[in-house]
Amino acid sequence: MSKNIIQLSIEFLLMIQIHQSEQRLERINSLLALLNNPHKRLSVIHIAGTNGKGSVSAYLDSILIQSGHKTGRFNSPHFLEPHDSIKINGFPISQEDFKKENEFITDINLKNNVGASSFEILTAIALYWFDKRQIDIAIIEVGMGGRLDATNVFDNVLLSIITLIGMDHEMFLGDNIESIAKEKAGIMKANGNVVIAPQIEKEAADTLKKYADEIGCAKTILVESAKWEQEETGLALIKLLDHSIIRINIPLSGNIQLENSATAIIAIDLLRTTEKKFANITNEHIIDGISSTKWPGRLQWIDAFKLSNVIKMPIASNLLIDGAHNPQAAKALRTFVNRQNKNKVHWIFAATKGKNIIKIFELLLKDEDSLIAVGFSKVEGMPWINCYDPNEIIEYTKNVKKNINTFVAKDIKEALIHAYSKYNEEGGLVVLCGSLYLIADLFKFLQIND
Repeated sequence: MSKNIIQLSIEFLLMIQIHQSEQRLERINSLLALLNNPHKRLSVIHIAGTNGKGSVSAYLDSILIQSGHKTGRFNSPHFLEPHDSIKINGFPISQEDFKKENEFITDINLKNNVGASSFEILTAIALYWFDKRQIDIAIIEVGMGGRLDATNVFDNVLLSIITLIGMDHEMFLGDNIESIAKEKAGIMKANGNVVIAPQIEKEAADTLKKYADEIGCAKTILVESAKWEQEETGLALIKLLDHSIIRINIPLSGNIQLENSATAIIAIDLLRTTEKKFANITNEHIIDGISSTKWPGRLQWIDAFKLSNVIKMPIASNLLIDGAHNPQAAKALRTFVNRQNKNKVHWIFAATKGKNIIKIFELLLKDEDSLIAVGFSKVEGMPWINCYDPNEIIEYTKNVKKNINTFVAKDIKEALIHAYSKYNEEGGLVVLCGSLYLIADLFKFLQIND
């Protein structure tokens, strides 16, 4: 057996071991019990899905803040640093408070031999902090899957939301849409209310509806997508539960945001009609909340002037960045790129090991494009995350597009310089994608050099 195969086998077994370890819900429940069960005092919206979880949570958070409610939001993975995954009213817990609570909970974990994983500890920190700060409502994003995720510790929730389901994490969740959808559906609660985003795959929608029926959900709402009224300005129309229509301004790019914004709005509409505590939420709060939503790294443009100052070369085109890391998201990215009407794309790409990058490349790449492969830095608090070797990415690229122009970059600066050198010679569009961890590296690089 070759050295590479042995190394891959070791890494695969390690990932399986970590996954199995993190999915034993008795550990997170034991840890929370030692913290006096903070999760039992929280009013929760729980969100699972393959794509769109972060955007939906950001829309929800913004609307609830606009309506005067004190919110807690837990997103996974973190963006730049672990503490930024935990927010109160849109602001991350401070580094000082995070360090204090991390040390406190880690000490409890060790002294009581709980054996909690790093993600379980992070989840416990979020729930403990939200309870301590006496928030009105917690918006909790699943880490992976749903049924066995460390966030799935609530006996009751205000709402369960399932966003768009697609193929991802197949080695953990199953190799077909039905299996993956059932794992995501595991966050639904008997007698609870469920909001299901528009689904591309009929099998996903059918599986989710069937599961909701089987466990006896009180209400199951199937969301209808918003419709563009004026796409170039972000104006869209959304039909509420009473069939009235409101006009919204969507600040995030891409057609996928029609589904994501609609899912958040319908969830809020259901919440305000079923929970007296949130009956104060008006259509104006919804409209203002949507328009003021921010969610970095998703079809986001980075200013050419900023890039030019950092990498010290003339740049005449903004950089498009997107966290697309699975085939469904790659297809949405390619659709958005096609609408920019450019003759070619210079891709800067990195990916987490285990991702189906051949399928991603089949959806992303065209013969006239070029691809710059790069790695990303180690992810703090997530030692099991590793990136593909850039040379391996090039091999996969050639399997899909044999004659495409490729380049291996040693770091993100060299990747940007090479991509924009190609752009200056050939025109087109520069796009950085494949992993949110790569985007985090870009943001850190820009901040360090500002």
